[in-house]
Amino acid sequence: MPKERKPLPQPVLATLLVGGSFGGIAAIMAGLLAVLSPSPEESQVERPVPGEVVALQGAGTFLPPTVGPGGPGTPLTAAAPTAPPPLPALQPLPPLTVTTTAASSSTSPAKKTASTRPVRIRIPAIGVNAALSSVGVQKSGEIQTPPLSRPKIASWYRLGPTPGELGPAVILGHVNTRSGAAVFSRLRELRRGNKIEVRRADGKSAIFTVDGVEQVGKTTFPTNRVYGNIATSGLRLITCGGVYNAKNHSYTDNIVVYATMTGTRNAK
Repeated sequence: MPKERKPLPQPVLATLLVGGSFGGIAAIMAGLLAVLSPSPEESQVERPVPGEVVALQGAGTFLPPTVGPGGPGTPLTAAAPTAPPPLPALQPLPPLTVTTTAASSSTSPAKKTASTRPVRIRIPAIGVNAALSSVGVQKSGEIQTPPLSRPKIASWYRLGPTPGELGPAVILGHVNTRSGAAVFSRLRELRRGNKIEVRRADGKSAIFTVDGVEQVGKTTFPTNRVYGNIATSGLRLITCGGVYNAKNHSYTDNIVVYATMTGTRNAK
């Protein structure tokens, strides 16, 4: 017969029961952690890039508070509707003035404007060297577009400031036509710090430095940011972007380049 075992003392039995209970809890917690812990691939959390649109589920879309710097490989997004134009990349220069003499002091404003109208634009960074025409507004009140028959030229908005004067001068150009790439086909490639030269009829050239670039929906175009008053001599370049609608023969968005005059040059 087997020998009868003596029962364990009460203190020892209590210790074993408590230890077993904690061991079971620990095993359960370890199992839960193993199930809930992300895999190495899942643990690589993507963090928002500065200036990038961040969309949160159920919370809408948040737009950057400022216009981005632009540049190849950088996603172009619209700044918040209330955002001001980007800060100048370099120290702005005072606006250009029209030189008058005693004989020409009575020249009419229209003739003075004609003498300072822009005639050519050069953007070395994207290979632009184009003549400039001018556009006004349509009967609907919308700004006219450059003629499709001359896709290699850009157009200055003549009802706004002349490039080099106080305020935001505006130049528009097509991105492409049925015949191929147009004058501003590479406008979206510009980045903060690039140079733009606009030569005027008076022989002076205004040199602008790009401050920022954005892509905005045509239905939410930032009119005040583009055309609003500024304390410097500015420039806005505008072309189409986004998705092309073949039915309406138009794009969904606009590419807008903001620049500030930081230099001048006289024709030789």
